This record gives sequence, structure tokens and C-alpha cells, in this order.
Amino acid sequence: MVKSILEIGNAKYKIDRLALCRFKEEARQNAMSGSDEREVLPEMACRSVSLDESLDTVFQEVMQLYNEYARSESIDVLVRLKDKLEQVSLRYKSLVLAEEVLNINSCLPYERRVPSGSRTGGFRQ
Repeated sequence: MVKSILEIGNAKYKIDRLALCRFKEEARQNAMSGSDEREVLPEMACRSVSLDESLDTVFQEVMQLYNEYARSESIDVLVRLKDKLEQVSLRYKSLVLAEEVLNINSCLPYERRVPSGSRTGGFRQ
């Protein structure tokens, strides 16, 4: 991702669909590597199905937010999308989604990058 100084905060975000596919694969691999080898096969199949359903639900939520942003180009919707990706990234320990969060941050004005409740320091607004 290369952006000029003037584009930061003014760029239009475009979701990386390949990144979402890589996230799904990354989550599946993490789930498989975290499983105990002594688990029986039916339990693995059940776990895999519930993981797939969970990933599909997350994918649908993300795409709904992205489609809403694409229609409206609303900064508020983009912030909601960023927050959703951040939550999912933390839950699944996904570096791919963390990278997407950084991409979104580069499209946001500085004052919208950090939630207002989490600002600390000597500044008063």
C-alpha cells in the first residue's frame, strides 16, 4: 500500500477480497493447528463446520458494512467497518485483517482513527 501524504485521510477505501479469502484460510489453519491430535474425527468435523459457519457469518457482516460504505461513502460506516474488522482480527488472531484495519485507517481523517473514549493524554478538545 503506497499513498501520498495528500491522499491520507481523503482516499476512498476499497476492500481487498483476496485478503478476506486469505483470512478464511488463515483462520482454518489456526483452528487445525490448535487442535489436539488425540481428538476423534467426528469432533473435528463438527468443529470445522461450526468454524465455517462462523466465518461465513463474519464474512457476510463485513460485506454488508462494506456495501453500505460503497453506496454512501459515509465515514461513520467506514469506522464501523474498521471496528468490526478489528474485533474479528483480535478474535481470530488474524494478521491479514489487521493489515486491512491499517488500510482503512489510512483512509480516515486523523481525528476518526481512534475512538473518542480511548483517547488519553494532555489534549482537551
